[in-house]
Amino acid sequence: MSFTPRQLHDAIRLCSAGLSVQPTCCWIAFSGGMDSHVLLHAMSVCREDLNIDDLRAVHVDHGLQSDSQDWIKHCQTICDDLNIPLTILKVNARAAKGESPEAAARDARYAAFIELISENEILLTAQHARDQAETLFLQLLRGAGPRGLSAMPQITSLGKGHLCRPLLNTSYPDLQNYAEQQNLKWTEDPSNQQRRFDRNMLRHDVMPKLRKRWPSLDTTVSRVAAQQAETQQLLVELAEQDSEGLLDSAGSLAMLGLAELSAARQRNVLRHWLSGQGMNLPSARQLEQLQRDMFNAAVDRNPCISWQGVEVRRYRDRLYAMSPLSEVDNSLRLDWQPGHALVLPNYAGTLLSYSVTGQGVSLAGHSDNQIELRFRHGGENCRPQGKSHHTSLKKLFQKAGIPPWQRNRTPLLYVDNELAAVPGLCICEPFVATGKMSGFELDWQPAK
Repeated sequence: MSFTPRQLHDAIRLCSAGLSVQPTCCWIAFSGGMDSHVLLHAMSVCREDLNIDDLRAVHVDHGLQSDSQDWIKHCQTICDDLNIPLTILKVNARAAKGESPEAAARDARYAAFIELISENEILLTAQHARDQAETLFLQLLRGAGPRGLSAMPQITSLGKGHLCRPLLNTSYPDLQNYAEQQNLKWTEDPSNQQRRFDRNMLRHDVMPKLRKRWPSLDTTVSRVAAQQAETQQLLVELAEQDSEGLLDSAGSLAMLGLAELSAARQRNVLRHWLSGQGMNLPSARQLEQLQRDMFNAAVDRNPCISWQGVEVRRYRDRLYAMSPLSEVDNSLRLDWQPGHALVLPNYAGTLLSYSVTGQGVSLAGHSDNQIELRFRHGGENCRPQGKSHHTSLKKLFQKAGIPPWQRNRTPLLYVDNELAAVPGLCICEPFVATGKMSGFELDWQPAK
């Protein structure tokens, strides 16, 4: 059955049924190619039935092709004919060393979309059944699990808004028939013919042979993707049950509770936890190494497992996930005056202060009032407020349960070359404001 605007209407209705608020603006990702032109044209037909008052198109110029300006002119002409406003976004999509050009272009494109889409707005993209089948095969060849084999969902969050793929169940031939019947004109990206890209090789050399043998391939693969999406949802629900009570407010994960689960359920919780932290997921081998090293390390050890863009560290009974930490320059000395916000180096966050009376840090009795922020060298000690003896900073950190990698990034407040306070930890005697003495409270906001 050929594609019709009515099918698009029904698909969008189904996609948006689960949204708590109906979109106030609908954007269409318009590359100028056949599939996105069909989406744009069909939306112009059914927009009134969908009660879409604000329909807009967006074209992303990746800056990778010499014909990109001609494509922009083509897109502008089409949108003018359909009375749909067009926004042009220019991005830097050049791949970094070791990065896939396809991935670089995709990431740059979606980063631009995220910046564009506001709350209660929706972006429509024109991926269809053939794209879905290709995505699943690519994920299969990469060794993906249910999350990857779910391929592309019909609707998902995108920044402050949502992304909808209403053509996922529509075949490429049906879209092509519609384009020809409506005499649509479109552009062809020459890079789509380059077999050096995995998707193009699969599209031109592999999938046609499979479809010749199994004509219903795209439909079957879409069904597999839907089944895998359901499996993934069940895994998420199990992980949420298994991780109940294991997470703290900072997002760290308790190992003692994790150890009570089977190895497979541990891996499921770890994947769910890392995904919730916004981290890249590890490969199966890296995940097994994470399990092995974290559970087998002695209690006084602080192992660290890393992969692209991620470090997982253990301290005592808890696991912490973070971006890779840079080296700390502990030779830095930063002049500072209370009342001035200071963004700290060494990924140490931001330090603020507020004037108070009878509490906080006092400068009374310190004539020079040379105020500096420094970082640990080792061997520092102070007499914390209310204590009768000096204690090493190392012991104070240990008692407070501050992980080792955070200790070197904790700013130290010095007044006249004497340690006066450790923000977030303690104020040292004799820098404690009491009675009617003027003081300032330190508000240290560590980097996430």
